[in-house]
Amino acid sequence: MLTAILLGTGIAGTAYGYAEEANTDATVEMTDGTTDEFEMEPTVETETKIETESETEAEIETETESESESETETELQTEKKELVENSFRYENGEWIHNEIAMFASGFTPWSFENENWINSLGEPIKGAMEKGIDVSYAQKQINWEKVAATDISYAIIRCGYGNNEISQDDKWWKYNADECTRLGIPFGVYIYSYALNTDEARSEAEHVLRLVEGYDLSLPVYLDLEDERYTGRLSNKEIADIAEVFCETIQSAGYEVGIYANLDWFRNRLTDWRFGQWTRWVAQYNYECNYEKNYSMWQCTSTGFVDGIDGPVDLNFTMNITPREPEEGPDPREQQVENFVRRLYELVLGREPDEVGLAGWKSQLLNQVETGADVLQGFINSDELMKKNLPDDAFVELLYNVCLGRNSDAAGKKAWIACLEKGLSRTHVLKGFAESEEFTDICNGYNIIRGNIILVEKEDLYPEITQYLYRCYRVFLNREPDTQGLRQWIDAFVVKGERPDEITKGFVFSKELNDKNLGDEEFVKILYKGLFDREADDGGLHDWMKWLDSGKSRQDVFWGFANSEEFHKLVNSFGL
Repeated sequence: MLTAILLGTGIAGTAYGYAEEANTDATVEMTDGTTDEFEMEPTVETETKIETESETEAEIETETESESESETETELQTEKKELVENSFRYENGEWIHNEIAMFASGFTPWSFENENWINSLGEPIKGAMEKGIDVSYAQKQINWEKVAATDISYAIIRCGYGNNEISQDDKWWKYNADECTRLGIPFGVYIYSYALNTDEARSEAEHVLRLVEGYDLSLPVYLDLEDERYTGRLSNKEIADIAEVFCETIQSAGYEVGIYANLDWFRNRLTDWRFGQWTRWVAQYNYECNYEKNYSMWQCTSTGFVDGIDGPVDLNFTMNITPREPEEGPDPREQQVENFVRRLYELVLGREPDEVGLAGWKSQLLNQVETGADVLQGFINSDELMKKNLPDDAFVELLYNVCLGRNSDAAGKKAWIACLEKGLSRTHVLKGFAESEEFTDICNGYNIIRGNIILVEKEDLYPEITQYLYRCYRVFLNREPDTQGLRQWIDAFVVKGERPDEITKGFVFSKELNDKNLGDEEFVKILYKGLFDREADDGGLHDWMKWLDSGKSRQDVFWGFANSEEFHKLVNSFGL
């Protein structure tokens, strides 16, 4: 246990809050909500109260005690007319100092001594490289020439907060950026985030890009994630989604990007593997930073004093440390599943995925709620594809590319189009493609279960009967079948057990055909077409007409056709 730990208010030679040596244990609260034990004078009650300007950039309606954590995003959006900060550093927009400074006497904390940066206990800071500050409207007008003459090597400047609105620019941003540029002080920027969704995240990124245009940033653009009132109400995944959109937008503009948060948030909120992609700036007001994973900058105190700045300022160190815990990469299967879904968006819908759709399909596959075939069917049956009104040949070509991973061959494509022309549904054809060896291999390559296409409609469950009935409708009634009528005929086959000749007789002597008032010759010719699948030959037509002329009925003629070997061969060709 160290023997020289003190609290103070920062007067004259003890501007960093030093006091005399003490020898009594004390427990000190850190910014991450943890505690640490130190020795301090027990008989002197000391409290750090640093007055800061209460200037705020906006006001929000007073929050009543009845508001609970069950508040929805819609309710938050309604309240989000004007914004003020609420986090471990701010309360209703005012910069608060609940930090209790820890130090030993006889040296200047956070200074460079004996070839090392030292902390508030006078110990070397392992991995500390350069000392910097971060500033905002709270510091008002800074004398940057005086700052440049100190041991400060860089600055992180707040450019604004929230969405891309001029009213939400930091009022001292341009002055601070211009002065750092003039004096050659390396700087980066941060924006205080209030984003509740990815659209607002993109707007916040555009806010930054508007303000940094024309400036040469030496350090990253940081997304400040700390507001408990807004971002803090979201799930960890939602926060990660917001960060991802912000960071990708900034990176696509050519800037390095990072995340700022306190230790508690990094440990408990920013846990998604995606945060390992971006540089981390960790706030922990302590004599050391206890974050276990990789980070590049540590905000060690909010009560530093620097010549040229009137009042306290955050101090930071760039760090080169060996993390105690490895970064967690993405779940390989998650990435594989995402690539599968992206492929369907590209090949089926011809576009990039929307965020909601991509997340939804991924979740269904990862949780094995749906199989690869299920998701494929969802895309094929989507309103978006339906509105394109693909003709049969384009539909079949699409299935070749999606399910077989290649363009069609002429013979195969012709056979599938013929199936559609004979009355099989697109779902039935999809089943053939989706349950192929080729699609099985594709699904295996993305580490997902292929599954099957489940047929539920009668016309799909009895394809042989359906094709025969389609032919009857076209030949005898000269039209496509209506769904209700088709299913009634299927029931006649399946439920009532009627034979193909009896079903055919029903079409030949239906009211719909009878109403056409066919003459005898026309009647015989349609029987040739319907029961023999050919045009009438002159000799055969003459013989059948003699039957009718001799007093035979049309039913006699029908059964003459139906009992022939030629009709039986036709029925057998349909598998009936």
